This record gives sequence, C-alpha cells and structure tokens, in this order.
Amino acid sequence: MPNKFSLKRFIRSRSRSNRESGSALARGNEIRDMNTDQATRQPSKHAQDHFTYSWTIRSFNELVTFYPNAGFVLSDRFWSPRPPLTTDFSPTKNKQNDHPYLWRIKLYPNGVNEAAKGHISLYLVAIQTPYEKETNITFRDKTFKLEVYRLTSDPNSTPFSSSVPTLIRNETFTMKFEFDGLDDFGRHRFCSFENLFPNSDTSADIDLLIKVHVFNTTTTDDSSDEPIEQIESEFPSFKQHLDDGKFSDVEFTFDCGSVIKAHRIILATRSSYFEKLLGDKWKEGQMKTIPIKHMEYTTFRSILYYLYTGKLEVRLEFDVLKDVYSKADMLNLERFGEMVAERIADMVNSNNWDEILLLAWEVGDSRLKEAALDYAVTKWDEIRDSENMKRVMACGNMGWIEELMKARYISMQIS
Repeated sequence: MPNKFSLKRFIRSRSRSNRESGSALARGNEIRDMNTDQATRQPSKHAQDHFTYSWTIRSFNELVTFYPNAGFVLSDRFWSPRPPLTTDFSPTKNKQNDHPYLWRIKLYPNGVNEAAKGHISLYLVAIQTPYEKETNITFRDKTFKLEVYRLTSDPNSTPFSSSVPTLIRNETFTMKFEFDGLDDFGRHRFCSFENLFPNSDTSADIDLLIKVHVFNTTTTDDSSDEPIEQIESEFPSFKQHLDDGKFSDVEFTFDCGSVIKAHRIILATRSSYFEKLLGDKWKEGQMKTIPIKHMEYTTFRSILYYLYTGKLEVRLEFDVLKDVYSKADMLNLERFGEMVAERIADMVNSNNWDEILLLAWEVGDSRLKEAALDYAVTKWDEIRDSENMKRVMACGNMGWIEELMKARYISMQIS
C-alpha cells in the first residue's frame, strides 16, 4: 500500500571505526564469503557509457539465517575503467586512464542496524588505489546504479538452463566518496524481505543477482554537505547564489531581523508554491521584499537551500527538522519531505522516540513509525516507566496504543 511518502532511506552505513571493526561475526564475513559457493561473481564487459559488475548470491535465505543484524558480506574487489579524458586517445594525454577505479559491494542481509531489520542494506564501497594514494587523490565523485534481482527458474526450461532474473529494485546515486571519511554509500533499507521472498517466507530458497553500474560521469561539486542522492540528473546546484545579492531580485525578511536574498526564476522553476507566490496573481509577485510571518528563519532557509541545491542542510536540530518536515508537506515538496523524514528516523533516541512515533501516527508515515517502534521495543526495559512513555499512553488513541503493545508482544515472542 503506498505511503504518504515513498521513503527510500539513504545512509552512510556507519562511522569508519564501527565499519572497520563490526561484530565478531561481521569480522569473519569476508573469509566465509570467499570460501563458500554462496556468492559467485561475474563482471560484465565494459560498455561505452558505463561499467557493470554482477554479483550472484546463491541461497540468500541461508545468509539471512546465518548473519545477524549488522553482519555483512562483501563481494570480490573489481575494477572499473576511467572515462576518456579527451577525444585524443594518445598515450600522453590519456595516461590517467591506465589507472582504473577499485570497488566492492557491501551487503547486510539482515539490515545495517535495528531500524533496518526486515530489509537488506546495500552499499557500493570505493577503495583507494595505489595510483590515487601516490597522486594524493582523496576522494572520488561518481554516479552509479544499484540493482537487485531475484533469480527464478523458468518452468519451461531445462534443469540446467540459466535462471530468469526478476528486477526487485534499482536506484541511481551521484556521490562523493572520501577515502579518509565516508567511502561507502547506498541505502539503509534498499529493499524489504516482503519484496524479496515469495509470501514473505524467509526460509524459501532464493538466489539473488546484484548489479552495480558505474557511469562514466563525474560531479565537480566540492561542497562539504552531507552527500544526498540528487533529485534529478538535470537538477544543477546553485548553492553559490543562495543569499547572494548578485543577480537576486527578491528578498525575504523575518521577525528575528534576518534577511535572505533569492532569485525568482530558481524558486519558481523548482516549486509550484513559489511559482504561484511570485507570479502575477498574488501581491507578493509585485513585491521586492516579502515578509515571512508564519515560518521560522531556519526552516525557510532549509527549504530554499533544498531548492537551490537539491540537498538537505547538515547539522539541523531535531526541532527544526520536525518543522521543516511539516512545511515540506504543505509546500508539496515530496522528495524534500522524504529526505527530512530519513534524517529524523536516523535521529531516534531516548529523548525523542515518542515525538517521532506520535508524529508518524498523525501523518501516517510508516517509515518514521517503524523507526520509533523499533527503538521502543528494543529499549523497552529502559523506557517503559519514562515520561516519554507516559506521553504516548496519554495520547488518547487506543488504536495507536494497541499498535505499540502489539509490537512489544511480537518482539517478546521473537526474542
């Protein structure tokens, strides 16, 4: 059933220290992966516009049983050619092309953390090459696509014929990989077990095919913002023009005394709300200075930042994100709302789980609800007598309360 927001959780898998250490089982994952026949790999030929690597995982259901939450498996390392630097293919001008990129895929069969249970978490990992180390290249800008297929046998084929791949999910990213920081990118909840397993039966024997397409395109944005998937490939960033008086033709003022200078054409092009606000039918369309009375400066700036860059600002406080979340819905900025919801879901803790849960119930956001419920049932002994729990129980909606208690009961049965 479609949700209010079709959320797709983007995360950077974990901090570098946690990624490198992992659990005891996770540390042994690579060895087991290389010595069993559960994962076989076959890189494809290089195409003109992209390179494709294929990773076949046999009996994926066994990985789900064997690996706990936060345990991961790794593909073989693979190389992708660099795109041509010039149209002149002489050795001198294309010397850098002799040094391809090095990658591998990281898969969490039971999710990267508690909030991702019931899903696979999937990432592309950039590995710094000797050439990149020698030439002091510390990052890599790339566009790539991740695809997950379920392999099924054709009932009309012979027993030894190839399996038929069924696409379960794919997604394209444009990311900045940093070798001294965040070197892997993908989705917290790339796809759910409900979509992977027939009838949601995780004991069913299935094979998966994972493909990554590394495109011969790069980005040049050297922004230090948290990397977020681009909304559209044709959504260029105008970050340098935000709040810059050069070429600006409108400014917004706030009760706090702050002022933001902006550009009508950018706002009107990327938002139907601003297209109407700055058009001929509303009085604001004729105003050089527009006072904003019903929105905080930080919230409004975050919205404009998104319209200028296609990204969500980093280091936004929880209270600001809640306000931005509600305003994104009001302004019909669905993708922006998804980004904010993702950030909020990743911030759930003992101080705010009740706020996130109540918000999720009010707006019908299943992803926020799942993150908050996961936290509540996992930390039940710590929060059962807290003020947060009392606020939830005092909400007056018996359907909501029953849902919380049911989640707790199911968690007890599983454990």
